[in-house]
Amino acid sequence: MSDFLKQFSDENYNAEEFSEVLNGPTGLDDRDPLSSGEEVDRTAENASKILADLVPDDPEVLRDDFPLLEMDAGGESLREDRLAEEEFPQEEAPQEDSLPDEHFLQDDYLQEESTSEGAFREEEQDTIVYPVIREEPQEITQAPKNPRQKIASAAHEVKKDKNYDKKKLTKYAAIAFSVLALSALAFGIFFITNQVQVRDFVGVQVTEARTWGIQNRITIEVREEYSLEADSGIVLAQNREANSNISRGSVLVLEVSKGPDMNEVIELPDFESMTTQEVREWRQEIQALNVNINEEYSDDIDRGEFIRLEFTSQDVTEENYTRADGLLIYMSRGKQVFEANIVVPNFRDEPLSRAQEWAREHGIELKTEEAPHTSIEAGNITGQSVDAGQRVARESELTITLSQGPATTVPNFANISSELALEIPNLEVTVQRRYSTSVSFGGLISQSVNAGTELVGENKAVTVVYSLGRPYIDNLLGESESVLAEYFYNFTSQGANISYQIFYVDGYEPKGSIVRMSRYAQFLGMNDHVRIDVSRGNRTPPVVLEADGE
Repeated sequence: MSDFLKQFSDENYNAEEFSEVLNGPTGLDDRDPLSSGEEVDRTAENASKILADLVPDDPEVLRDDFPLLEMDAGGESLREDRLAEEEFPQEEAPQEDSLPDEHFLQDDYLQEESTSEGAFREEEQDTIVYPVIREEPQEITQAPKNPRQKIASAAHEVKKDKNYDKKKLTKYAAIAFSVLALSALAFGIFFITNQVQVRDFVGVQVTEARTWGIQNRITIEVREEYSLEADSGIVLAQNREANSNISRGSVLVLEVSKGPDMNEVIELPDFESMTTQEVREWRQEIQALNVNINEEYSDDIDRGEFIRLEFTSQDVTEENYTRADGLLIYMSRGKQVFEANIVVPNFRDEPLSRAQEWAREHGIELKTEEAPHTSIEAGNITGQSVDAGQRVARESELTITLSQGPATTVPNFANISSELALEIPNLEVTVQRRYSTSVSFGGLISQSVNAGTELVGENKAVTVVYSLGRPYIDNLLGESESVLAEYFYNFTSQGANISYQIFYVDGYEPKGSIVRMSRYAQFLGMNDHVRIDVSRGNRTPPVVLEADGE
């Protein structure tokens, strides 16, 4: 028994060995204490025998040698009921704060039996009590047969650890400090890992900000407004500064440009006083995206000046023009100048068609002129304004000379009679005769081509006029009036403006005969007038008596 007490009182006692002593070979260390009533009775009986051998019969001895057992004067345990309630709780374990200063002997190796639900519960106490056991054992109350009834414990008295409260306070303080430190560390780690650095989205597309928000679990809230400074979809401002931190799940508000207001009425400036560059700057400034600036070459308007404007819709005017309307503005590029990189070929003695084809292919303006040539066939090229091998620019001008064949010199027809004029070779001479008061008969009045002129090609016609002298009127008395029209036409057709007038008179001459003329058998002036009397033939001719001598 002494060895057993020493083993029980040692600080390094083995809880498993003590449990085997109490439970015996059939202990319920790994089984449900309520699974078998016989096993529970056997365990209680073993514990009662051990305690009977250990506890003396004298109550005084129990009180002195077993301070853990609190006995009364008659040797009865004063805390038997209290220990029973702790060993087999019926409903709820007592609160720690309501326990008295005296504590029961509870070691880390002691397992308590549960209530009808069969659950085990372990309790750890900070107070360590060392029992003092005497040599003489005392009898203890036998364990009840009912496994749910608490085994009566021997009388004992409790010795309180004076440092218990201090240790308990220190322990709770350490636990509280550890909890706070771990909480602070966890919060710090969560705060650091939950923060995102805000990018500077001003000036970039909102789609890029949305992608960033999805990747970092940031809600992007977009507020759109019209703007002339930024294109549609460009971020204008943000409610969080760039490079600042924002928690995941937060909202980042972005002001995004909607571009210019397309329905705003625009006042058009005076384009005639603006250059091309100024028109472009105006278009960019007001964001008139539907304005197209077309530049075209002009030989009359200087480079950079306004030519005209056109609206794409007939309903649009300068007073109701908006950004949504189409507008074409034409500005001058000045006279077009091309690089001189076209080599001119040699066209001499080539047909005109070859030069025309080359000019059309290279955008050259071709001009032609003609000149006689004694050796080159008429129609072929005899010369060109730009020498062969020289370089010209597109839309340049090139003049070529075409051969008219050999030339024919026009003679002075004053020295040639009208009969010989018709026989001059290589000339188509037309001879005309006209009355003249200044040029004698047969003399040359004029020629259509001056003497000494060289005629080339097919057109070598020359008209010469010879003089008929002054107009002369014959004696037409006795002639029929039917000859008057032709007779006087010869005067007028050959340059003499001789007019006449017919008067019909009574007469015995045959009807229609010319009986009188105001002018006849004489030279007339170029503008003279002649009176002609014509007989009606209404009188009887007078009887002429013959003389006696005849």
